[in-house]
Amino acid sequence: MTVIRVCGAVMAHPRRRAEAEALARLDPAGATKVVLDPDPDGPPTAARTTKLAWSSVPEDATHFLVLQDDVELADGFFEHARKAAERLPDDAIAFYANWNSRNGAAVRMAAASGADWATAVNEYAPCLALMLPAEIARGYAGYAVRDGDGWPCDVLMFRYLKALEVPIRIAVPNTVEHSGLPSVAGNDAHGLRRSACFSGVAPATAGGVIAEHEVIPFHKHLTSECAVRGDGYWDYPGTERLLRRSGISPQECRAAFERASDRSEAAWQTWLTAFTMGLSTVEHSSAVLDQALATIGPGGLCDQLLASEIEAITPSHHDVAVHAFAAGRDRAGRPRRPRRASGIEVAITGPGGALAEHLASLLAEHGHDVVDSARASGETRLVHLGDPSDPGDVYCAIVDTGPREHVLRFATPIGPHTPVDSEVARLIELAWTRRALPVDPDRVHQFTDVRDMASAIDAVLTGGPVAPVYDIATATLTGNELAKVVCASVRSVPTEHVTSTTETPVLKLGLAAAELGWTATIPADEAVRAFGKWLAYDTDRVR
Repeated sequence: MTVIRVCGAVMAHPRRRAEAEALARLDPAGATKVVLDPDPDGPPTAARTTKLAWSSVPEDATHFLVLQDDVELADGFFEHARKAAERLPDDAIAFYANWNSRNGAAVRMAAASGADWATAVNEYAPCLALMLPAEIARGYAGYAVRDGDGWPCDVLMFRYLKALEVPIRIAVPNTVEHSGLPSVAGNDAHGLRRSACFSGVAPATAGGVIAEHEVIPFHKHLTSECAVRGDGYWDYPGTERLLRRSGISPQECRAAFERASDRSEAAWQTWLTAFTMGLSTVEHSSAVLDQALATIGPGGLCDQLLASEIEAITPSHHDVAVHAFAAGRDRAGRPRRPRRASGIEVAITGPGGALAEHLASLLAEHGHDVVDSARASGETRLVHLGDPSDPGDVYCAIVDTGPREHVLRFATPIGPHTPVDSEVARLIELAWTRRALPVDPDRVHQFTDVRDMASAIDAVLTGGPVAPVYDIATATLTGNELAKVVCASVRSVPTEHVTSTTETPVLKLGLAAAELGWTATIPADEAVRAFGKWLAYDTDRVR
């Protein structure tokens, strides 16, 4: 049997050397050292120090732990880390997950089911306190140098571990907390960063129960969403949409919520998140679960409120979450209402692939019976997806309503499974990699969120269309407006003025609203934010 030897590093900026050394001294084995930023006057990023830290693995180490300098450790942390390495020797182990992250939500779901570890979902790797098998740790720096190109180090770590098929397990409860010190890497815009479920005392043992839930509700940016495990991919519907899909109306939830002490919109998003947690887990009550429920509301508001304001709303949101979780558990055992049906059978033809499948699932949520084109009958309504380059640069769908065909001309599609080489995708990638955005203020940009694509197809199928062609877009923005949305939704970076020679067609909107009552429902910033996260976490394209 291999003898486990955990060594580690605290990565730090020189001005926080004292704090880093204090953390290192907490290791009773004396196997943790301090690694300082090699270019402290360079651009504010953790990437330089991260690569250096993961390159410092001793030859006799079986596992290597990297801590950032702004953390608080639970009592008994280092012993728990050693036991974790013994229990899960081949896995990456994180001891912290942010309270507004998808992985933080996975920790809450694991706490709700009494598990010892949560399996991370597609998102940046929780690098605040991360332990890797030594050989895996030694390979990170080479990967980052080869494939980094400016991407955040936690996104690179996620991709690196995904490429090696190394699962990330997150401790439940977390045994590391963010201390709240100012961010050297420029992350203060993310607001107060806290653990989804922190315990000041590490568990005496490292259990072996690992949670891998199919549905993981999370509250972020004042919006409740869910990570839903699909066939080889993840989907991220809004929680209200997921509830409708599962046969529970948000109105039903709202009736119970109206009895809560706090009935603000923020509290409603907390309610939806905790209710869906209760709906999706086996009943398990514990102090750890209570801690996890207490962070849903503050996590969802952390980039909206000051620390003092978050402290003020925490008790009421905790109360809302406890009652909502119990309501979800109670509702889980009762029959669901059947899905609203349109009575229309639909088949998607043309280029297939993941986008067609995604549109099919969205159309099904609108109540349509989506069938394979091979099963189409004379009553089936066909939706033919056109090549994005035909005609011109406009993505088309030809919808056969029976009496005639109608063409939907979509501005650039964005969102899950849409093309990754669009101008919007290019700007998002530049922002992710901290590069300036080229802005032509006179250029007009239009794009269509894939959810608006589906709702427009639904409007043609059900709305009695007259015109042969309808132009559809989620947003029409100037160059300056699009750059502002990208900076706010992805990462704030500089802009540089350019004169574009590219001409893109500008669709003339309004007819769909006048004839079909259709309007876009996805805000531009939400569309770009969702697309940005999908590009970072859910695509395998080499950058």
